[in-house]
Amino acid sequence: MKTTFISTVTLWNSPRSSLDKLQDSLTKANTELTTGRHADIGLALGYKVSESLSLRQQRAEIDTLTGSNGLAIERLKTTTSALNGIRESATKFRDALVGLPSNPPVETVKVQAKAYMSSLIGNLNTSLGGQYIFSGINTKVAPANDYAGGGPPSLKALVASAFSAPTASGGFGFPQGDPLASGITTGDMKAFLDGPFKQLFEGTSWNALSNASDQNIQSLISPTEKAETSTNANTPPIRQIAMAYTMIFDLGIETLSPATRDVVFGKAIEVLSTAISSLTDLQAGIGTVHARTESANERMELQKSIFDERIGGLEAVDPTEAKVRVDQLMTQIQTSYSLTAQLKQLSLINYL
Repeated sequence: MKTTFISTVTLWNSPRSSLDKLQDSLTKANTELTTGRHADIGLALGYKVSESLSLRQQRAEIDTLTGSNGLAIERLKTTTSALNGIRESATKFRDALVGLPSNPPVETVKVQAKAYMSSLIGNLNTSLGGQYIFSGINTKVAPANDYAGGGPPSLKALVASAFSAPTASGGFGFPQGDPLASGITTGDMKAFLDGPFKQLFEGTSWNALSNASDQNIQSLISPTEKAETSTNANTPPIRQIAMAYTMIFDLGIETLSPATRDVVFGKAIEVLSTAISSLTDLQAGIGTVHARTESANERMELQKSIFDERIGGLEAVDPTEAKVRVDQLMTQIQTSYSLTAQLKQLSLINYL
């Protein structure tokens, strides 16, 4: 017959041996009660854990897209606001030119044109979060230089050079404001405005004023949809508006004959009218992209709800059951501590 040695120490340690396991189980149960998820997803789901990870990755991608869409929407809103300012200024100046009397206040008109040109440059240099919204993809570079700055040469210098170029090159052979300008015919002025002067705002000379890229920002607004979420300072209506302002304040209209000056005014009105119409179309396109982006966000919010439901079905625990387990484990731990305390009081010394 074999007997097993039993001691007081063995009795003390018996309930303590399972205490670590109980405390570990309590930690996991508390985690599940707090988070609403299994404490160990891999252990709880087994082979289905790959499905859970895939769903979470897809949801994270949607979170990223909705976050970037929020920035794109703010950029589009700011762009629309700036374009509104540009269009309103151009409309006011065109209407002012249309309403000029037969003997116009030339100096006042010139001052207004120069002020509107400065306003145009200010609007083009609008930034959002440290990024310039009219720079295309060159968002870190201010898109518009000062009229007399930039280059070299500046746009101002190029205009002066084109005006004073020899007649064989399409210029007049003397600078703006020269008394000889009173002899410029209406035909010569029309040829200059439609030729060398216009080319400054359509060709590479425009780079003296603009640092913007022709390429706009392409944004992925949904998992399957891309859109242009910016514009740039090189668009035709922006160039045309700058051209109209420039021909009024920097061609020396005060020295032109009334008939030739009327040619300049008429051309400015024509160019501004075309630009305003094109600018309206540009804003309509931006508005369409804005609506598409918001619609994409709404669709993705619905997708997020579906993903959350599917993830919850896999990972969620019953809060009532989790609470019951926490309570049971707490009771077992308290019982273990109580039993250990009672066993510690057992000693033969107490009976001697």
